[in-house]
Amino acid sequence: MTNPSPPETEPNRAADAAMADASALLFHDVPAAVYLRALDGAFLEVNNATAALFGYVDPAAFLAAMADCPEQFYLDPNARKSVLDELAAGGVVAGRRYQAMCGDGFVIWIEESAKRTVSPAGDVFYVGFLRDVTEEKSTSWALAEAEEKYRTIFENAVEGLFQMTPAGRFVTVNGALSRMLRFASPEALTALGDAAANLFTHPEDRQFLHAALSETGVVRAMETELRRGDGTRIWVSVQARAVRGGDGAVVLYEGSMEDVTERRRSQEALRHNLKRTKALFHQTVKSLSTTVRFRDPYTAGHQDSVARLATAMAKRLGLDRDAVDCIQVAGQLHDIGKISVPVRYLCKPGRLIGLEWEFMKQHAATGYEILKDIDFPWPVAEIVLCHHERLDGSGYPRGLGGEELCQPARILAVADVLDAMASNRPYRPALGVSVALEELARHRGTAFDADAVDAAREAVSAGDVTY
Repeated sequence: MTNPSPPETEPNRAADAAMADASALLFHDVPAAVYLRALDGAFLEVNNATAALFGYVDPAAFLAAMADCPEQFYLDPNARKSVLDELAAGGVVAGRRYQAMCGDGFVIWIEESAKRTVSPAGDVFYVGFLRDVTEEKSTSWALAEAEEKYRTIFENAVEGLFQMTPAGRFVTVNGALSRMLRFASPEALTALGDAAANLFTHPEDRQFLHAALSETGVVRAMETELRRGDGTRIWVSVQARAVRGGDGAVVLYEGSMEDVTERRRSQEALRHNLKRTKALFHQTVKSLSTTVRFRDPYTAGHQDSVARLATAMAKRLGLDRDAVDCIQVAGQLHDIGKISVPVRYLCKPGRLIGLEWEFMKQHAATGYEILKDIDFPWPVAEIVLCHHERLDGSGYPRGLGGEELCQPARILAVADVLDAMASNRPYRPALGVSVALEELARHRGTAFDADAVDAAREAVSAGDVTY
């Protein structure tokens, strides 16, 4: 005998009514979009969030629209059929995403989850939830598009692009790099273990690259020679940066390589031609100087000595390589104008007097006339013209002084006097280097440039030149 059901009391009926009211309130006001469907897919009830999601003023407006056209909710009718078929088959659908159309025609992305449920009265329904995932899909689409653009740029780049481990293995390379290095494909290059060990012709360049990226994190325009897959060699310019992990350690190098072989060959050819041109230039200067030797061996030897002394002085004064070369050439040619002086004056024992001396003084101007039309890279003719000028204006041929005399002319004037006094001359024996330095010291800062006098003394003391 079963116990009869307890009679429904007044308090129980009140509780049931309260629960019904609470459920209805929760259904309509919950922020998630919730719906109740019949087995045929017709919407029986939706909450406020569902109506708002699709742009309707209230649930009644949404239901009316769906009643007129049940499929208008779905942009693709097959999506509705797929959801209902899955619910009918398994009683549940989870996370199904598709595009849906709002009441104003705006298309959004929806994620739908639903399950089959049975009421206490035995009626079967589907209860579902809808979620707007438009922003997620848009972000995902943007990322996919950016990735596709990057991939397109990577694969079509003219420069070789790479990612390499510090151990020397290529992780990612593009087609341009594999072609540049004469490999059949990017995969053929990345399949190598320590590819860098075979690529770098000069191992010290690889060590430099590793050290620079580890210490500074970046390398710009590093040129190195690589050995390609077919054994030929290529010069490349490397731009790279270090990629560090969370612990700060370098995990990757990534960057680009540009083939600069033709430019390097052009530079090598240019350097070779420049070297030949410089050699030809100095041979020409030497030949000009030698012309004096056939008429006056004393003067020729004097020019050689002055060139050595003036060059040593210029170096001690800290002049750059170009200025030193200028002074060397001017010293080598400074007395070339003496080829116009009669030999009897050049070799005359004793001092020149009267017109003899006036004739000798013309050699500076004659030297200028000989050299002025030669396209030297420096003002050699002007320096030669001024090598007998003095700071106090007592020199010749123009009596220039002070700032009118350039530094090379000041240096050459001191070197000329020192060598002339310290060496044997046709008209007298050598006076000695000490006497020459004393004479220069007496006129230091007046007739002769003080710095040049000091440089001459230092050059002699240090043994840069000997007498």
